[in-house]
Amino acid sequence: MNIVAVTALYNIGRAGVDGRDMGTYIAWLNKTLQVPLKFIVFLDPDIDASEIALKPGDQIISIAKDDLAMFAHRARVEEILATSRTINRKDISYQLSDYGMMVMSKIDLMRRAAKLVDADYLMWLDAGLCRFLPDMKDAKIIRTQKDVDGASMLLNTTYYFSQRQRLGKIPKVSVNGARALMMAGDLFIARAFIDELDARFRFMVETEWLPNGLWSNEQVALGTLLFRKALPGAKILRTELSPLAATTCWLFGVPYFKRRIQLYVWKSFVRDEIQIRRAPAAQSFLPGDFPEDAFRAWWQSNPA
Repeated sequence: MNIVAVTALYNIGRAGVDGRDMGTYIAWLNKTLQVPLKFIVFLDPDIDASEIALKPGDQIISIAKDDLAMFAHRARVEEILATSRTINRKDISYQLSDYGMMVMSKIDLMRRAAKLVDADYLMWLDAGLCRFLPDMKDAKIIRTQKDVDGASMLLNTTYYFSQRQRLGKIPKVSVNGARALMMAGDLFIARAFIDELDARFRFMVETEWLPNGLWSNEQVALGTLLFRKALPGAKILRTELSPLAATTCWLFGVPYFKRRIQLYVWKSFVRDEIQIRRAPAAQSFLPGDFPEDAFRAWWQSNPA
């Protein structure tokens, strides 16, 4: 089973929002690169590549963030951030437009990486994923091809996702609430599925979200696609509050990161329960409602 890891590091001005400066992220990235996989690192051209501690086989690809597909929607995204009455203004996705567009570019970056390698699978790892992993330098992959046969991608969903499954709908307006329907810090995707995944992702964002004043992060986007049964072959590994680094832990057989559930989180579940129950089905995303025929026609007209 041939797996190549993909990650990225860009200076999006986050230090001005939550104090995480580039020095911190470079240190995190260098520790994440100790995960024993070959990495493709997409790097902001303004970051000194000599500061990145590559292993043998790792490579850096320099590409400006404005060349990524989601950044083409900057004007519309910033219009939504400026005018929407429903966005969760406490979430960094809405405090910093470049952050939202960057995390929503993960699938685009994996699509680009897939064209550079002949691996069977690609695995996205956030630059700061090391915070949720034990020492990985001597870790060995314990999973075999049999464990992933038939899976287009491996995902880890959250209690927010299972709550919406139970209630049978995702109110469209709640997309702007940025609830983490799944974890996207590490994504395992079959290389053969990446182009289609990218197209499905772009289709929903470009034809359903942005025209209707919706914007969020990749956790909500992928979770919504999964809920709508628009990710054929996707397999759920774990469902927890926040299964951080769960795919990497599963792949290498190392202990999972545990996070205590805070009181405010339980309160958010109660609020969501009420809001979802009250939301009309006509104003919600529903299981199986993804417009496959329209998507296929759009994909033919909008190749990446």
